[in-house]
Amino acid sequence: MARISEPTKAEERDWKRWVAKRPAVVKAICERLDPWTLYRMKPTGDRVTLYSASEDGTVTVNVLAEFNLTMFERRVFGIDPDDLEPCELPAPEEPVGAMLSGEEVDDNIDVLRAMARPDLWAMGDDGKAKRKN
Repeated sequence: MARISEPTKAEERDWKRWVAKRPAVVKAICERLDPWTLYRMKPTGDRVTLYSASEDGTVTVNVLAEFNLTMFERRVFGIDPDDLEPCELPAPEEPVGAMLSGEEVDDNIDVLRAMARPDLWAMGDDGKAKRKN
């Protein structure tokens, strides 16, 4: 299991105090997952960090170029905590990085939607992605 950073005693204490004050569902998640550990998302294989826990029993994670070779960095919500397992950092020889910057994603979002999810999106005559009904 890899830690992306090593918390200080004060950070660990503050985390435990914060977790203790959360609603039961969030508390249960945060007692299992912490913000200093790197996790692998089982369905996709992406390495992720914890961003937040929700009262619906899901978490939001960060998919970062520092730990993955990815099209673009993103935050993904609605993830089942059971789909996360602690993992190791990428090996030194493993390629990592993002193919597109955040600005490039913004500039090309319509094309990306249509390419990534043609079942949901189609390009309109105006060059904008339109959601299929």
